[in-house]
Amino acid sequence: MIRIKTAIPGPKSLRILKGLRAKNGGWSISYPLVFSGEGYGPYCEDLDGNVFLDMASQIASNPLGYNHPEMLEVIKEHSDRFPVKFAGQDFAVEEHLRMIESLTGISPKGFDSAFLINSGAEAVENAIKACMRKRPGTKFGISMERGWHGRTLGALSLTNSNYVHKKNYMRLPMVRLPFDQSAAERLERIIRTEASPDEIGFIIIEHVQGEGGYNIAPKDMVHELHKAAHAYGIPYIADEVQCGMGRTGRWWAFEHYGIKPDIFSAAKALQVGAVVANKRMFPGEHGAMSSTWGGGHTLDLALGIKTIEIIKRQKLLQKNERMGHYLLHHLHGLEGAMKQRGMGMMLAFEVRNGKMRDNLIAECARRGLLVLGCGQKGIRLAPPYVIEKEEADIALGILERSLREVSSEGFRHHGAICDFVHCGKHHA
Repeated sequence: MIRIKTAIPGPKSLRILKGLRAKNGGWSISYPLVFSGEGYGPYCEDLDGNVFLDMASQIASNPLGYNHPEMLEVIKEHSDRFPVKFAGQDFAVEEHLRMIESLTGISPKGFDSAFLINSGAEAVENAIKACMRKRPGTKFGISMERGWHGRTLGALSLTNSNYVHKKNYMRLPMVRLPFDQSAAERLERIIRTEASPDEIGFIIIEHVQGEGGYNIAPKDMVHELHKAAHAYGIPYIADEVQCGMGRTGRWWAFEHYGIKPDIFSAAKALQVGAVVANKRMFPGEHGAMSSTWGGGHTLDLALGIKTIEIIKRQKLLQKNERMGHYLLHHLHGLEGAMKQRGMGMMLAFEVRNGKMRDNLIAECARRGLLVLGCGQKGIRLAPPYVIEKEEADIALGILERSLREVSSEGFRHHGAICDFVHCGKHHA
């Protein structure tokens, strides 16, 4: 259960957070706690003994919650081995093959090969490399407005989020399509007026956008865009880094649309990054795609394999669909919430403006609930797959009370919490 003993952040957490702010060259921490490693299921504990209900799942990377007994067993099995991290593209470990077999086993027919890598951004990076290798006439790629694909330079070029992420960085040439019904028509216009199809290296899409707002692609848009890509021979990439691995109630979000991409990326809940496709999509030349650590972190591979096994055995796809419907139904009843949307355990709603959104995240944290922001004024929920109706009701209750609080005239937070949930910037 939720237990809040101190101000948020507490003194122990605050000491670590201040140290990280001073010494971390990539400072971007925006949540007012430091995890202790304690917790169970959807509950986690910070260094100060405060217990939170986590409806963010480490940004969809922790699908089975905290200290799952079967995951702990996997860790114990590897605890007496060193190294657990091998140069996996040059020296083979058994877990590498087992992960590829597990991953292709939950993918549609024809996806018989995978390249393993370290992160979601690297998975996207290698997906676009595989496509461009097949298309020597490539002049540019195509991505979607509000899309998010990662922070490596190639993946960042595809991303259409916030200018600060790109300032002063070089980018690959890219054209955007609107994330709406006009996408296919815009593609046709590009081909008619600006480029031949063989100059387009790929089209990449999140069928449920993540950081961009948990926006769900319209079915007609996807069908028309996929049909056009296929007709012109343009590789169609599905970015499944956040929406994949069962979060939407199917293994992969693109399965809701009855289509097959040419290649897709996965990571987060998988514990490693992966590019999945038919073997013919990958370069045949030795060394064209590689990575020192790709496929060589035996513990992460073993945890990913176990995650797939547990999702299958416990029928968590069906549960995610069922719990998603329950949460979405009740989000529609929240006073002050707008544009409620969701697919499985990817749910979002919007409030009046960005200031209120940031205040709401802080207020929820102060009351022991962790949620995520998205888009310009959105709140996203990405619960672990192990939550039950009781935890869903607790989260909904805190959201309701917090919305009422931050909607009141003259509301403002005070104290160190504002330094870590961005609400302070609105009162400067």
